[in-house]
Amino acid sequence: MSKHKNTTRRRLLRGVAGATVLATVPVGTTLGQTAKSNHKDDDNNGIPDEGEVVTGAYKSRYSYDANGDWYWDLGDGRTQGTVSGFDELDQSTITNCYYKVQYRGKFENDPFLDSGWVKNQINCRGYDDNGNYNYTIVHKTDPRYTGDGPETFGGDWEYHVDVEGGFGNKLTRPENPPNQ
Repeated sequence: MSKHKNTTRRRLLRGVAGATVLATVPVGTTLGQTAKSNHKDDDNNGIPDEGEVVTGAYKSRYSYDANGDWYWDLGDGRTQGTVSGFDELDQSTITNCYYKVQYRGKFENDPFLDSGWVKNQINCRGYDDNGNYNYTIVHKTDPRYTGDGPETFGGDWEYHVDVEGGFGNKLTRPENPPNQ
């Protein structure tokens, strides 16, 4: 039986089927699940106070099958998908991707990270993918921001590191390295 790919790894890891990319996930609720957060919320609205630098981490799971169905537990109680749960995916063709997301930045009185950096460590296992991926995404206020990197999150953010297991940092190596 040949594998039928309805989604590419790049699409999966950089914003699946119109789903919100992890770094832009509102973290007002995610902050509650991490002991590493230095979150202050003086007005008790679930959003970090304006101008406060927040550091945090959370975990997320994205799963999909060869039929094109997918389900994403964003890690903060919210879910998205074409099915209502992991159990509804075709278990014989399922791929599970586990995300560990770390972030540091300011929220400027809204639930979205407005500056700083985000690191995604992603481990996929299953029918379609058995890869490891690590991304570091930086905002234009971060000293690592160059303005020349691959853009993400609408232009003020770029990929600083784009590592895929077996390939290395794809941002710093040639498209077709010798002997590969």
